[in-house]
Amino acid sequence: MVGDAADLDLIPRAVRDKLDRIGIKLHLKEWRQLSVDERRELRDTACEDAPAVESYRQRLEAMVHRRTGRMPEKLTAKRIA
Repeated sequence: MVGDAADLDLIPRAVRDKLDRIGIKLHLKEWRQLSVDERRELRDTACEDAPAVESYRQRLEAMVHRRTGRMPEKLTAKRIA
């Protein structure tokens, strides 16, 4: 799984798409503070329907808050457009 960890050093496209869907701006510094298992979870967890989107957002916010002491930044309407 060493290659997997290296692949998760940067935010994967699949995760960036999910971040857009949930309206969160995750900085690379925050991403790198997450454990490899947490990064894997965020990459592999579905985020398609409304309940899954809300669950994903809550899980991501909890992870980031636990690791950084701050809530992740929300995307503004200008950034989403």
